[in-house]
Amino acid sequence: MFRIHRYASLLSQPFQLHSLHCSCLFSRAFLSLFDGMSLQHECAQKLNKEHVDTPEHRQIALEAAHQMIVLLKNEKNLLPLSVAKVKSVALIGPQANETQGLLSNYHGTNTLVDSHSILAGLTNLVGSSVKINYLQALTSTDSADTGHFDDAVSAAKSSDVAIVCVGLSETDEKEGHDRYNLTLPGAQGELVEKIFKAQPNTIVVLINGGPLAIEYIKDNIPAIVEAFYPGELGGDAVADVLFGKVNPSGRLPITVYPADYIKRSYFDMSLRDNGGCTYLHYSGDALWQFGDGLSYTTFTYEWESGSLGERTPSIASSAAARFEDTPLQYTVVVKNTGDMAGGDSVLGFLKSVHQSDAPIRELFDFGRVVLQPGESATVHLTVGPQELSLTDHRGVQSIRGGEVEYEVQVGSLHAKFYVHGPDVELFNLERITARYTERMRSQ
Repeated sequence: MFRIHRYASLLSQPFQLHSLHCSCLFSRAFLSLFDGMSLQHECAQKLNKEHVDTPEHRQIALEAAHQMIVLLKNEKNLLPLSVAKVKSVALIGPQANETQGLLSNYHGTNTLVDSHSILAGLTNLVGSSVKINYLQALTSTDSADTGHFDDAVSAAKSSDVAIVCVGLSETDEKEGHDRYNLTLPGAQGELVEKIFKAQPNTIVVLINGGPLAIEYIKDNIPAIVEAFYPGELGGDAVADVLFGKVNPSGRLPITVYPADYIKRSYFDMSLRDNGGCTYLHYSGDALWQFGDGLSYTTFTYEWESGSLGERTPSIASSAAARFEDTPLQYTVVVKNTGDMAGGDSVLGFLKSVHQSDAPIRELFDFGRVVLQPGESATVHLTVGPQELSLTDHRGVQSIRGGEVEYEVQVGSLHAKFYVHGPDVELFNLERITARYTERMRSQ
């Protein structure tokens, strides 16, 4: 059994598939991709350099970077930093003044990022209010040269706070160049340990694409910020988060596995065997789970009074197959109970209690709210037929019959519902393939 992606069902819905193709082809025509190198298309003629890298584009890039940053740990509320309290910062690490490395692997020519490293972002943000003691310490993410560590340690000792920027780069991960382990390459791990021993108020900022197994950092460093590859204005975004100009609201889109997870053979394509793979089936202890992420404020969740979350319905499988017409909807009241405005992504997870081949849990819907202190908002989360179905080895996707119990989890909230009745088929790959083959033979 395996979970099939939602759009696979479009194969049995020719009109929807046709509509998607039309949309794709129209976009290509709009960009004159069918006109070769000529730009005779009226719309394409209006596009020039003034339409690229506009102020609006830069604002979107900055906002995207703000929203993608994930606060993984914040012990004793070390973050956000305050210019009123922090007068000196040791900024250390191979990623502290990185520029092009913030763009990840796939991008065009970009010179804007060259003046927007984390160092530049912090300098522009705090000005002369905070002294920044910058030391690269390592010339690259994979460097093992520890010759400048003593200088970095001295800078950390003499500063109020140390910010260590470590992670990955194209040297470590890119198309055609895979990693052989999940740990920090080079001497970056050793650098973090030495800085922390010298300065207890240490913050680690991660710049990376793939997950990093950082057990020591998780267990010891009081504050950890996951920035991934934040893009052309990523340095500004990291600075904004560190000093509280922006409240982080990102959630992890991946599972962060421990270092020994790499022992699992990746020639094994089974998502369930040998401890499982992805948040759907991984049964081990992750460093961080898919969907994890903290904020500088606090939020509470409650089921809306009288809503489905306060009941335990039992639904016929035939009706469940028509949820898109009459959806099973859970309504959550979210309240900002802290003293800082912030965004919150409300994640709804579903678990089938008695189906052994079902995912451990699965994200069925989510919503995002931005709330001022004391403000509340409602979020509606919908369970559809796709989330209740499983697909077998023959490509038959169906809602299982019998009496199946499901658990709904939204933060600390829990609810249940049941689906009963016979199997209801939603999609049959064998049947669709047979029809297509027969059609091709008749032409």
